[in-house]
Amino acid sequence: MTKKTYPCDFCDTDQLQEEKQVTVTRHRKGQWFIFENVPALVCPNCGHRYFSAETLMAMESRMTAKPDSARPITAWAMSLTDEAS
Repeated sequence: MTKKTYPCDFCDTDQLQEEKQVTVTRHRKGQWFIFENVPALVCPNCGHRYFSAETLMAMESRMTAKPDSARPITAWAMSLTDEAS
């Protein structure tokens, strides 16, 4: 991944984006997907993440195919509106 040398699209900082491995969550057709160790360029000022086209295509293709190497996890889903009484 090439370092981004122009300002962040969200905070306009002129600091170089940092190469990092991040965790990404996506939701498709009622199913959640969690991708770990995703290469990204991250703004050191606001944290906005930039992904290469190849990375985005890889995540998209894994969400449309049956995940062979995925592991299931347990998570709690709750609404704050239910507790706001």
